[in-house]
Amino acid sequence: MQSVARNSILSEIDHCNKCGFCLPACPTYQLTGSELHSPRGRIAMVEAATRQEIEWGQGIEESLSYCLSCRACETACPSGVRYHRILEAGRTALAQHRPRRLSWATRQILRTVKHPRRLRRLAGIGHTFRKWPMPRALQPLLPLTGYQAAVAEPVSPIPSKKPDVAFFEGCVMSAIFPDANRAAQNLLQRAGLAVVTPQGQGCCGALHLHAGQREEAVAMAKANILAFEATGDVLVVNTAGGCGAMLSEYGELFEHDGQWATRAQRFSQRVRDWSTVLRQQPQAIPLAGSGERVVLQNSCHLVNVEHAGDDAAALASSVPGDQFVGYPGQDRCCGSAGTYNIEHQEWALAIVTAKMADITALRPNRILVNNPGCHLQMRWGAEQAGDDSVQVEHLATYLERAAARAAASSQPTQGGSPDGAP
Repeated sequence: MQSVARNSILSEIDHCNKCGFCLPACPTYQLTGSELHSPRGRIAMVEAATRQEIEWGQGIEESLSYCLSCRACETACPSGVRYHRILEAGRTALAQHRPRRLSWATRQILRTVKHPRRLRRLAGIGHTFRKWPMPRALQPLLPLTGYQAAVAEPVSPIPSKKPDVAFFEGCVMSAIFPDANRAAQNLLQRAGLAVVTPQGQGCCGALHLHAGQREEAVAMAKANILAFEATGDVLVVNTAGGCGAMLSEYGELFEHDGQWATRAQRFSQRVRDWSTVLRQQPQAIPLAGSGERVVLQNSCHLVNVEHAGDDAAALASSVPGDQFVGYPGQDRCCGSAGTYNIEHQEWALAIVTAKMADITALRPNRILVNNPGCHLQMRWGAEQAGDDSVQVEHLATYLERAAARAAASSQPTQGGSPDGAP
């Protein structure tokens, strides 16, 4: 580890008081009860290896690889320790001593997300393979093969010479869940905002950064910064908590790059989740429910990095006629964590199984999500629980349907009054 990076990481580690407030917030510590799989334990190992007191060996590799990177420990930390920086520095140093061997499935995913068109084609034919046995390593992706999104019809575009927001599509969101992207755009337009989708954008790079492929992530970030610079200084909105977290930290990714640091920081300051922007609009969109019970599986990155989980929860509970049921674990990681449910399937399944037990007890009709990984993970969890009565849906498509329902009910029937009376 270079001396500058070494001093930087040790300075970050010095903020940790070893108090243990992070332990109850950490999903892997709660699963195992082992300090080796807690933020405090991981920080201690990275510190010891950085100080050359222990080697960058298999024990550290296992501990760091089993971290979900959910960032819940940062929210719980009273000292403001930026754990993710310690984790990423540890993984980078570890890769120099013990190059990480990713599974074949993860390597293919990392290749494919760089090309959304390929991913879209793969999703389009995936449902034909559902009748065939799925290899165990790919079972978390099984719900994907049965998913065919019905893209929401666009509302009338708002004439405007200058957009109010620039929309980040995301690789998985645009390929697998285009209905959620379109629904979010519709809702923003219903609220009076003009939306533009810049050309030249691509994958945010989060999967690659967490997999240790930093150079790949940096290249993707540069492409996105360039694409959105063309839209001026309007807000950059997206529908994926994981993407939003990555985009909001481009400034950190380039902090030591004299050429890109200012541009990246300026970009990150523009990033908002679509739910935050929608909730901040002065006039609420009329919504109408259908008598459903709904719960929310909040994106941990939206909660712990963007600190906007309350916006999603507020919107989820805003539909008259439906009953929103909150529960203590709605902001805790579901176990998806990018490719975690591929690399560490047993742990990911244990986490989502426990979560599904809590959710099933609430007897909801619908589980709302705001991240593609959560979407697939919760569908997988529902299938593993044998619960085919509960639907998993992105918050945006749920709200857009409620908005369309309200709009339709306010229209007078042909030849009659609004209430249908002759």
